[in-house]
Amino acid sequence: MSEQPRLKAVGEPAAGYNDLKYYFANLHTLFSIRGMLAVDMMTAMPQGGIGRRLNDISAITKRIYAETTTQAVTRLLDQVENESLIHPEDWDSWNLANLAEMRRIHAHLSALPPDLYVASVQVASEGRKRHAAAREGQNWSETQAYLTQVVDLYRRISELKQKKFGAESPYKALLLGYASDISEAKMDSLYDSLLTPLAVIRDKALHKQRNMEPPLPLDGEFSRGDQMWLNKTILEMMGFDFSRGTLQVTALSPMTGGSPEDVRILVRCGRDDTFLDSMEDTLYQGARGLYMQNLPGDWITQPVGQDMGSLMLNTLSNLYENIIGRTPQFFDFIAVRAEGVFRQLRNKSFEPENLYRLKKIITPSARRNEADELTKIFHDVMRYYLERDLINGTLSVEDLPDRWNEESRKFLGVYPKDANEGPLQNPDWFTGRFGFIPTNTLAHIMAATLHEKIYTDIPSMNDMVQYGDLKPINQWLKTHIHEKGRSVGAIEIMERITGEKISAEPLLTHLERRYLSDKR
Repeated sequence: MSEQPRLKAVGEPAAGYNDLKYYFANLHTLFSIRGMLAVDMMTAMPQGGIGRRLNDISAITKRIYAETTTQAVTRLLDQVENESLIHPEDWDSWNLANLAEMRRIHAHLSALPPDLYVASVQVASEGRKRHAAAREGQNWSETQAYLTQVVDLYRRISELKQKKFGAESPYKALLLGYASDISEAKMDSLYDSLLTPLAVIRDKALHKQRNMEPPLPLDGEFSRGDQMWLNKTILEMMGFDFSRGTLQVTALSPMTGGSPEDVRILVRCGRDDTFLDSMEDTLYQGARGLYMQNLPGDWITQPVGQDMGSLMLNTLSNLYENIIGRTPQFFDFIAVRAEGVFRQLRNKSFEPENLYRLKKIITPSARRNEADELTKIFHDVMRYYLERDLINGTLSVEDLPDRWNEESRKFLGVYPKDANEGPLQNPDWFTGRFGFIPTNTLAHIMAATLHEKIYTDIPSMNDMVQYGDLKPINQWLKTHIHEKGRSVGAIEIMERITGEKISAEPLLTHLERRYLSDKR
């Protein structure tokens, strides 16, 4: 991009604003290219080419940094923001929100000097390879040296961002990147209000589970083609537009990428897995695909036209996968189709009640990815406290394994048998995603809150789910969330929708209903 952009200003609320829109439209193109390169890497690229592709993605990310922090953009932002303060009557809410998002993007990037930003890009690119190698070798001494470098890097980054944004702690400065409108103190308060009643629900549910016959293990043959046919059916019932998107298999991490006109949903679909595994990926990623397809078209190249970020993405994914996708009504619909596509007629393990109960088994595992919906919350609380203390400097990487083991016994009631069941199970720290983990629990709370609100607004929701029609739910989400873009924050939109402050109560109500009462 040129240091002296030229774009004819037509109907702009302040001189220079159209130039800013031009800049950020070009950045949107770079983001789109980067996203499609990542999708290609996850689906079609041979193993030997992944290193080259990671370098390509890193190069584009560095270009985004350079273009956003150029002096021309900085001057224009200062100029246009000043004009918006002098003449607020010339600005509507969407343009003001767009300008605020431009400043947020610029502020987060310009908070870091180039060397630190490049280092963070390298960590994000190399972290998963490092994590995989660490899990294979289980050599904590070698891993400790690398992880110490990453933590030291992000302590420096967090200190600079804390100074830039006036955050109350270094960790809060990183949390801004994932949940900008919640404080560390609010997260602590939510967890404090959640832990004791959550433990009571878990203990009662385990007692109930011990006094019941276990569900039948799912028995059958699950070819990839049959699983993907069923997954496509699920996306269709959700309202996904296949004229503007595709469903594909990845051997790596599931993800959703692309653009609103070309949404790529990638799910894992192993030949030895049951269909329930790839179905969960489909619900989780499908929620994100629907969000992308329903973003406000008039603003799609601008910051305000993008999704609300990790917190809302996680919320919608939790709503579909953990809540709607595990109801008795959902399995009433899926069981009949699964029996047919996998040719398992009169197979008792495919009965709706059995499928429902299979997804309700409480598994107090040391590994988060093997744990149930309820136990995963304890994992996330534990990891939140650990990463908060790592970044705030009250926990060293050297002491992490011992602290992990102590917290695992405290929160989970199990003791890791090796490093892979301890801190090596978490790839987020290897890639520098400090601040992401608490969005899991917060999103679970928000998903339960949304579910209650949708049920109030659409009392026939359960019947619609039972008959395989999730489109009215998608339309409700489109109206209340998707089409809002970034014109409002994730927590603010939730509080507007419900008229209440965020609290843990809806999640506790949901868990009590599912694990203790079997209602809805």
